Amino acid sequence: MAQYESAFLTIEWDGSIEAVIMNWTDFAEGEEYREGLNKGLEVIEQHGAENWLADLREMGAVSQEDQEWTRNEWHPRAFETSLTNMAIIQPESVVAEMSVDDLVQEIGEETTIQIFDNREDAKTWLDEQ
Repeated sequence: MAQYESAFLTIEWDGSIEAVIMNWTDFAEGEEYREGLNKGLEVIEQHGAENWLADLREMGAVSQEDQEWTRNEWHPRAFETSLTNMAIIQPESVVAEMSVDDLVQEIGEETTIQIFDNREDAKTWLDEQ
């Protein structure tokens, strides 16, 4: 069931794997990008979720400014929540993949992250955590 919907993102709660599912369907930057990530945190807090699945296949590159915001603002808040497992489905664009790789390197010590190329493997991994 969708918890949030916009032109570029749908956020769902999947109770079967107790995960917040972020379905990025288009490029987003600035306020749109930040609002999406902040809404994801709200869903984590609502459910006490430990699992996060971000499907970034259609997302596009994250701007330098948004990467800095993610590192400096969002990551510290995210890693204070119950979040412990992150499954990332890599973007199809090589440029977008590089920007995601930079952000993944900033993941906190208490969080395990795995990169996947499809949703089924990502969900299986989260279900096993």
